[in-house]
Amino acid sequence: MHQAIVNSGARVGNHCSINSKALIEHDAVIEDRYLISTVAVVTGGTTVRRCSFVGNNAVVREGIEVGEACIVGAGVVVMDSLKSCSLRKYHHS
Repeated sequence: MHQAIVNSGARVGNHCSINSKALIEHDAVIEDRYLISTVAVVTGGTTVRRCSFVGNNAVVREGIEVGEACIVGAGVVVMDSLKSCSLRKYHHS
């Protein structure tokens, strides 16, 4: 967790990994068994359900819920909630 930041009011579950330079903002809820990759951002008021993955440089916006067992790919900005077992990947043009 080198240079990772978990702000006050954030709740982090068990058996989790927050990689270097990741940011977990105020009032975010991160449930058990997840991985937040390098330089990923989980903004305030967000919930990441158990067994989910947030990729490098991904951003989960305010008030979003990432369902159980979801994968958020590298570079993705999540603007709406994800149902359980969803995959959100980056689409380049």
